[in-house]
Amino acid sequence: MRIGLNKSMAARLLAAGLVVPLLGTATACRSADPESRGTPKASAGSTPSASAPSTTVPSTSAPSTSANASPSVGGTATGESPSAAPDGEEPVPEEQSPQPAPEPTFNAAEDVFLEGKVPAGVDPNAVLQVGQERCDVLLNAKTSDPGAVVSELIMNPSAEATDAIRSLCTDLLPELEAAALGFPDGVFTVGAHAPHAEQPSIAPGSYRAYAGVDGCSISIYAGSGALLGEYDASAPVTVGPDAARVDSSGCYSWFRS
Repeated sequence: MRIGLNKSMAARLLAAGLVVPLLGTATACRSADPESRGTPKASAGSTPSASAPSTTVPSTSAPSTSANASPSVGGTATGESPSAAPDGEEPVPEEQSPQPAPEPTFNAAEDVFLEGKVPAGVDPNAVLQVGQERCDVLLNAKTSDPGAVVSELIMNPSAEATDAIRSLCTDLLPELEAAALGFPDGVFTVGAHAPHAEQPSIAPGSYRAYAGVDGCSISIYAGSGALLGEYDASAPVTVGPDAARVDSSGCYSWFRS
């Protein structure tokens, strides 16, 4: 009975011993088959194949842009026309070519004053301003001392001042007319009244000095050279028809009285 059991056990063990090697053999065969294994993954330490080096190919696709991309240098967002104005702003108008300045206009009195006084290329407003400034000075002087205006016009006559008064400041015409009858310091013959001529002369008549100036002296001579009279500025002086020469010094100016 024990022998039978041993045989039966031995048969079972034999059967088991045969099965285990067979299973191990089959497993070993599957492991050795390259097709059943598949392509092994390269490990971090494996050496790349010489026939197919690994290269990194740069991406050729366009870089992605954010929906909130910054605007371009011109101030417009991507895809907008450069000439488009930002929302809420008026478009900048195109630059226009400069237009010539309008011709200045003057009134009748100013036109009279400027006639013949504006050289080519000179602004007529600048010429007009000179005349107006001369008028302002004389008008300011007249408010305090009208005689000072007459004396100034006698001692420093000028065509510019005369033209300015006649055209731009006619309130000074009485002073201009009075100055035309007077004379400054100097030596004069007696005859036609031309105190500022190359050969200065004064007309006979009665004259008074602008102000009672100390040191003022006027001498009147006859044609023979004889002294007819010598006076100061304290009273009017008469130049008679028998006078031939008048010599004034230190009096500044004489008005016709």
